[in-house]
Amino acid sequence: MRYVVYGAGAVGTLIGSRLALAGHDVNFLTRPHLVDEFREHGLRLTGDTEPDFLQTPNLSTTFQAALSSTPADVILLTVKAFDSRAAGEDILDHALTDVPLVSFANGISNEKTLGEILGTDRIIPATLTTSVQLFLAGEIRVEHERGIGLAGSHPLIPRISMEMASSGMVVRQYADPDRMKWSKALVNIISNASSAILGWSPAQIFQHPRLFRLELEALRETVRIMRRMGNRPQNLPGAPISLLGYGIFLPPVLIQKILGRIVAKSRGEKRPSFHYDIGRGRSEVHWLNGAISSTGSDLESISWIVLN
Repeated sequence: MRYVVYGAGAVGTLIGSRLALAGHDVNFLTRPHLVDEFREHGLRLTGDTEPDFLQTPNLSTTFQAALSSTPADVILLTVKAFDSRAAGEDILDHALTDVPLVSFANGISNEKTLGEILGTDRIIPATLTTSVQLFLAGEIRVEHERGIGLAGSHPLIPRISMEMASSGMVVRQYADPDRMKWSKALVNIISNASSAILGWSPAQIFQHPRLFRLELEALRETVRIMRRMGNRPQNLPGAPISLLGYGIFLPPVLIQKILGRIVAKSRGEKRPSFHYDIGRGRSEVHWLNGAISSTGSDLESISWIVLN
C-alpha cells in the first residue's frame, strides 16, 4: 500500500523508513528545515536494531504535495498530541474521506478528537512502545526495540499489520482501543512530569524516596481509574504492563529498586518527552496526566450523584 507519514519526527521516520526499506511506497510529510537535511544525509537506523540506510526518502513539506506525489492508501499520523486537532483539520481539507488514519499520538482522547473531525470509522488507534530518538543528519536511534499495537475493527488492520511485520516490526492487534491507549498512558506518565520539572533523569527520580512515592501513587491512581472504567492494564509489545499493574500495589520497599532498574533500562539514554517539550512551551501533559486526572474527577462526580 501507499503510505503518507504525517509528522516525520522520531516515530514517523522510524516507521516510515522501515516500510520504505521493505519496498513500500512512503512519502514523509516534514518541516521545511528538515527536508534538505534528510535529502542530503538520508535516514539511518542505528542503536537497538539492525542497522539500515534509506538513501533517498520521498519528502514533502505540505500535505497537498504529499498526496499529489503519493495518493495515500493509509495515513500514519505521528505528530504530538497537541498537534492532533490541527493535523485532523488539515487532513479534512485535503484527503479523501475514506483514507484510513492510523493515530500514534500518545495520551487519551486524541482518537475521539480525530473522529469528530474525520469520522470515527476511518480512525485506527495505534501505539508505539519502541523508544526512539531522531538526531541531526537523519540518524534514527532506537534506544529499546519493542513494537506496535493496532486496535479496533477497521478492515485494513490485518493488511497494515502484515506489511509492518514484513518490514521487521513487531505488531500486535487489540480488540479494545481504550484499554490499549490507557495501558500505554500508564507507561508514558512514568517520571515524565517529574523529569521535566526537575531536570532529573528517570533513574535519579526513582532513587529518591519521596519522588518515588509520588510516582508510585500516580501509577496506582491510574490503575484504580482504569478499574473503575472496567479496564485493566494489558501487555503491549515488549512491555509487560499487566505485570506492572499488579506490581505497583506491592509494598514500596520491595519494588523501588526493581522499578528503578526497569525504568532506567527501558529509557536507555532517552529522556522523557516532557523533558524536551517543556522548553518549547508545549507538552502532552493535558492528554496524559491531565486526562487521567480529569477522568478520575468525572468518575468521582458520577459516584457522588448516584450516591446522593
